[in-house]
Amino acid sequence: MQIFYFILFLITSIISGYLVGSISFAVLITKHVYNIDIYAVGSGNAGGTNVGRAIGKYGAYSVIFLDALKCIIPIWTWFALCTFTPIGDLIPASISQGYIYYSAGFGAALGHTFPLYHKFKGGKAVSCYVGFVVATNPMLLVIGLPFFLLMFLFTKRVSICSILTVIFGFLYSLVAVLNPAAFEWTFFFGNGYKVDTTYVYSIYMALYALFIIYMHRSNIKRLINHTEPETHYKKNKKN
Repeated sequence: MQIFYFILFLITSIISGYLVGSISFAVLITKHVYNIDIYAVGSGNAGGTNVGRAIGKYGAYSVIFLDALKCIIPIWTWFALCTFTPIGDLIPASISQGYIYYSAGFGAALGHTFPLYHKFKGGKAVSCYVGFVVATNPMLLVIGLPFFLLMFLFTKRVSICSILTVIFGFLYSLVAVLNPAAFEWTFFFGNGYKVDTTYVYSIYMALYALFIIYMHRSNIKRLINHTEPETHYKKNKKN
């Protein structure tokens, strides 16, 4: 019976994450605030980078923040449910509860990329990846953000920086298996209730990396052909 409950919670967490992730702030902000069709601008992608092309860097930062938040909320919600409610007791002790809340985070990425409310046309899940990292291991953000910015300084292209960063994140997550003490800074809900950082975490970091790399396949082709344009945000006019 516990296996049944585990499968039920796993499916429910993915669906709930997907529904939250399907809220496209790129579409909502550009359409209802700026009266712009984000699908008709630049790459036609409903993500933070393309929003920057359409309305400027502050709009891009706002969308990236909100897109990250819609991954953080499902993870923390399911973590709390598994840790502080009877739901945790219904999951077999031999199975990591991380499968539940990490799946909620990955479900958010699926919703962001294939949003139910916006004709399944979304972004490439990089912002959701940021939210996943913030929710599960802020230390990785402390290390990964400078890595991303350094790569951008040299390449001027968000696509290649995103690809290299998710690969870096996966490799860093393997440290959890080899040296768990390296994750002392991982997020926790007081009283030592830490988010699971075993090999299960590395599995989801690998899933995220493979998914984001796949979503950037057209960018990879352009990078190989040296036709990928540099990333520039629209400059906001001064009043």
